[in-house]
Amino acid sequence: MPPRPDRSDGVRPGGVSRLRAIDPLVPVVAGVSLVVYVLHGFQGMLTRDLGIYSYAGQQVADGVPPYLGVLNRAGPLAHVLPGVGVLVARLGGLDDVITMRVVFMLMATATVCVSYLLGRDLFRSRGAGLVTASAMLAIHGFIQYASNGPREKTPMTLFVIGALWAVTHRRWFTAGVLTSLATLCLQTAFFSTFTAVAVGALLLASGGRVRALARIGVGGLVPVVVLGTWFALAGSLRATWDGFYAINRRYTVPNPLDAERALVWDDLQLAYGVTVWLLLAGAVLLVLVSLAAVSRRARAAEPGLAVLPAMAAGLVAGLAWILQEYDAWADLFPVLPFAAVGLGAGFAVATRGLAGRSRDVVAGVLATAAVVLALTYSISTRDDSLQDQREATDAVLATLPAGATITSVEAPQPLVLTGRTNPTRYQMFRSGLQDYMEDTWPGGLDGFKRDLVADAPDLVAVGETVSRRWRASIQPDYVYVGSAPLWDWYARASLGDEQIAALRAAAGYDADNPLAEPLVP
Repeated sequence: MPPRPDRSDGVRPGGVSRLRAIDPLVPVVAGVSLVVYVLHGFQGMLTRDLGIYSYAGQQVADGVPPYLGVLNRAGPLAHVLPGVGVLVARLGGLDDVITMRVVFMLMATATVCVSYLLGRDLFRSRGAGLVTASAMLAIHGFIQYASNGPREKTPMTLFVIGALWAVTHRRWFTAGVLTSLATLCLQTAFFSTFTAVAVGALLLASGGRVRALARIGVGGLVPVVVLGTWFALAGSLRATWDGFYAINRRYTVPNPLDAERALVWDDLQLAYGVTVWLLLAGAVLLVLVSLAAVSRRARAAEPGLAVLPAMAAGLVAGLAWILQEYDAWADLFPVLPFAAVGLGAGFAVATRGLAGRSRDVVAGVLATAAVVLALTYSISTRDDSLQDQREATDAVLATLPAGATITSVEAPQPLVLTGRTNPTRYQMFRSGLQDYMEDTWPGGLDGFKRDLVADAPDLVAVGETVSRRWRASIQPDYVYVGSAPLWDWYARASLGDEQIAALRAAAGYDADNPLAEPLVP
């Protein structure tokens, strides 16, 4: 087979193709990843954000297009992909939440496997592939969402790594498709991924740069056209535009990373633990090793260096965006693949002079150390709080008729656990969404609160972080009856004293809790 016309690294494609076709390490990487994630478990706490994506998936499985079932600022695939898990669950008679988490765990496993393929093919070394994959596997924050999802950042990371892998093989159309898919999971993935892909085309597609960029553009349009056609036919195109772009553009207030540096560092250390140093080391190594690409001699000795400046450019673009907009530790997910590549690059350069067997030994030691880090975190942070949330929800609903209704105010968890539907698509009231509601709901936010009371749901689930003023706005029509993990229960006062007493007994009502006292707006 003749080499591709735009291939400029001097490596014969045949050798890489054979390596790609027969590689026993791929199932090994997959197997180890599965062990790590399964040991972490699927019973972790269903937080507000995880509940929103779970609820969105249930709505999609019920035939409701993204953004019409629940208003959210992430991409439409953040709704669609959990919906795949729900459909599988319903076909097999399985639990919605656990099945969604298993599906997303398989995506996380695929992410580590593609990381191996990326490092292996980039540096023409299985050892470098192992280092890249083990670095990705070891990252604590990624493990957290791998089995305790669903979170849109897991498939987003898979698509980012896939796009980088496509760049190494000059598959520009594929790189465009995967960049688009990553962005349709979470918009912030665009900056780092597109930069890496576009710069990669400029560096590697010698003699055909315009054609390569055109292929990237066409590939990027394909998922947009497919989803856009669906939304247009479903009548949700405007809602999608608002959720995907308009709300973020008009209502979201930037939160620069340097605003509270000490708090940010504490947040990163809490989420990533010791692996935060792996992320820093990988980022620094990627930039330093990329500088070697200016040397023709270095590129001749290590052909994979030719594409590293594109990876470094993607890393810089991603970090530049994070500096402007940082909410929490998970915002680093778009740059995790670049840090893993940086560690693989550092290994490839540092062991270049070693014999093949010695390089394999070093790679094996580093990979083993990373797996130990991953297993230690996975086992030590295993959490079974989901069962507590189920029991708390079941206990409260057992005191009410089967058709009891629930409205969520930043607390989608009981809706997810019971398969109920919120009366409106509005559940989130922060990060600009409250301002959007002020402009779009009749009577604004105050009108929404009045309508909530007028609709008279039996229960209102209120997230723990919801303000006292919000809570006071639904009183005295609703009274506090108790709490569950991460939310509080308010019951319709007109249910009667006997029913309220039963709800309080089931919900663990504490008369000394400040919420037990009537609140003043």
